[in-house]
Amino acid sequence: MNELRSREHSGEFDFDKLPEGIYSFSGKEGFVKVEVDKNGRQEWNLDNWFASLDPDTNEEQRQKIIQDIKKRLNSDTGMINPSNKNSKKSFLNDLIDKLK
Repeated sequence: MNELRSREHSGEFDFDKLPEGIYSFSGKEGFVKVEVDKNGRQEWNLDNWFASLDPDTNEEQRQKIIQDIKKRLNSDTGMINPSNKNSKKSFLNDLIDKLK
């Protein structure tokens, strides 16, 4: 996995340089799959990621979810770290906020 790290940003995962293949990452909110084609184009499958389960999620929100996942990925373990903003909120509180 060392070749996937950015040399400029030690410890950060460099998604822009993923070689062709299928990658899976998981965390407390579910898991994501990233397929990279031979041209480096990435297709993100967020079907099993909690934040993307809202049926009203649009493309802009989807891109925000992907950027959030990229920032939280631990390059040493391949695990997605928990979100700081949701760590103190319960599922019920999150649901109530969405219904407002």
